[in-house]
Amino acid sequence: MSLKLSDADFFRLRDFMHAKFGINLAEKRILIEGRLNMMVSKRGYTDFGPYIDDVMRDPTGKEVSVLVSKLTTNFTFFLREEGHYDFLTHKVFPVWKNDGPASIRRIWSAASSSGEEPYSLAMVIANSFANKASRIKIEASDISQYVLDIAKAGVYNGERISKLPPDWVQRYFTKLGEDEYEIKPQLKAMVQYRYFNLNDPAHWATRSYDVIFCRNVMIYFDQATRQALSERLFDALKPGGYLIIGMSETLVNLKTGFKYIQPSVYRREA
Repeated sequence: MSLKLSDADFFRLRDFMHAKFGINLAEKRILIEGRLNMMVSKRGYTDFGPYIDDVMRDPTGKEVSVLVSKLTTNFTFFLREEGHYDFLTHKVFPVWKNDGPASIRRIWSAASSSGEEPYSLAMVIANSFANKASRIKIEASDISQYVLDIAKAGVYNGERISKLPPDWVQRYFTKLGEDEYEIKPQLKAMVQYRYFNLNDPAHWATRSYDVIFCRNVMIYFDQATRQALSERLFDALKPGGYLIIGMSETLVNLKTGFKYIQPSVYRREA
């Protein structure tokens, strides 16, 4: 049986997601029904109403976490939008290689999902800096504890790692089974994960990142939320730092201090 959202349930779910996370679902009613139907039915619900009640009443936050991951997570893989990693390798890292021995660089994967992005960063860094990789700190965050737990476990199937060079798979993964691969401990140790709600001003503090990856996030936000986020990201970067967004995203029509470098790459001027 295919469940349908009532008007009342759609409106309260829409308003809840926008107020808490800034996610704009105003035109996503069919998407919501499609992504939640099977899960809600398997849990024994015959209507969306009681399910939404339970999500909003859950004191642990686990149900909200699963809901967010269902409504926002798209299929991802290692080295997705590979040009961004090429930009780091050829434009950013050569400058960092001139840093003194006490220098620390910081990269933030602000919507890390199930870990493919921050671990891709870790591999690119390890491949470029060898024994100096420890000078580059990677922080990774997401609004879903559900996907953060997957990221921390670091176990992926062959489809997820298909874009990686074979020697990287051998170097950075341990094969667990016929189609399961686990990130090796030394690479896991390069990434620190935490829960972070980009829409909650209380979560933001003065931070100084050299690079922020915030890819395929603004597509979920309305104009006002994108504007607020772009201002927070600007403040979180060091002068001279880079913001990297998704290839389908742009800061056009937003009032920001960023300088356009190339499609989906922006810089906070020194």
